[in-house]
Amino acid sequence: MEKLSATIVCISTALLLTGCGGGGSSSVKAGYTSFSSIPANTKVDVVGRSVETSYVSGAATTDPVTGVTDLGTDTTMTTSLTYDSAGQLTRLSIATDNGTLTWNSSVDMFISDPGVSQVFTADRNNYAFIAHAVDLGFDYQTFGVWVTGLVTTSGRVGASSIGMRTNGAAVPTSGAASFTGGAVGSYIDASGERFVVVSESLINADFSSRSLIFTTSNSEAISLISAIDTSRPDLNLSGTLAYTAGSNSFSGSVSTVSALSGSASGHFYGPAAQEAGGVFAVTGSGVEGYRGSFGTVR
Repeated sequence: MEKLSATIVCISTALLLTGCGGGGSSSVKAGYTSFSSIPANTKVDVVGRSVETSYVSGAATTDPVTGVTDLGTDTTMTTSLTYDSAGQLTRLSIATDNGTLTWNSSVDMFISDPGVSQVFTADRNNYAFIAHAVDLGFDYQTFGVWVTGLVTTSGRVGASSIGMRTNGAAVPTSGAASFTGGAVGSYIDASGERFVVVSESLINADFSSRSLIFTTSNSEAISLISAIDTSRPDLNLSGTLAYTAGSNSFSGSVSTVSALSGSASGHFYGPAAQEAGGVFAVTGSGVEGYRGSFGTVR
C-alpha cells in the first residue's frame, strides 16, 4: 500500500524528535457499522486481537535488548479511539490482558498523516502507530503496533487488529478472492536492536477449502535507535492459514525468508467478509523476534 509505505520517512523523522506535521466527545460502544459511519466528536471502543511481548534492556536508550518474554495472544483486547469535531484522532487507548496504554493529544504528541497516526507520550517513552482505515481503503478494520519503555530499561512490544467481525454464517463457502493491504510490526534483531517494520500484505483465499495463503512483501525496517530506513526482504512472511466452517477467525503457521517461525491469526471483517486482518508473531534464537499486524481488503 503506497500510503502506508510512504509513512516510513515520517516515522524516521518522528523518531529523531523533529515532527512531521499537525496533530469534547461522547461515548459510542455500539450502533456504528463501519469506520466511515463514525461521526465526529465521538469515542468508539473496538474489540480486537493482539500479540505482545515484554523486554529488558540496558540503562541507555541506545543499549540493546537483552531479554524477552512472550506475553501471548489476547483475543478480546479493546482499542478506544476518540475523534474531535474535524474527525481527527485526539485520544488513543489500548487495553490488553497486560495493562492499558493511553495517549492524549492535550499532553502527548500526535502526528497525523493521510494513512496513519503516530503518537508519542510527552516523555517519548511510549510510541504507537495506527492505520487510518478509510484513508487506506478499509471500512471495517484497522491495525497498529506499539512500543513502550523507549527511554527506560524495560517495556512491552505489541500489535493489534481491530474491527467489525463478520458473522461466521456470512463468510462465503465457495469461490476465491484476493485481499491486498499492508502490515506493520516491531522487530528485535539478534543483536537486540529495535525496529519498526512496514510491508505490503496479500491474502489469496479459497473459500471452498477454507484456506488462506498469506504473504508480505517489500518489507522496510526503521531503526528506533538511528531512524535509518533499510530494505529488509528477509522479513517478508509467508504461510497458510485455515478456518472451520461457520467461523470468522483463521490461524496457521508462518515464517520469514530468514527462517523466523511462528503463527498468525485473525478475522474476516465486514458484513460479507470484504476484509481480513490479524496479527503474527515469529521468533528466532535469543532475543530475535518479529511481531505485528496486518489488514487487507478485496
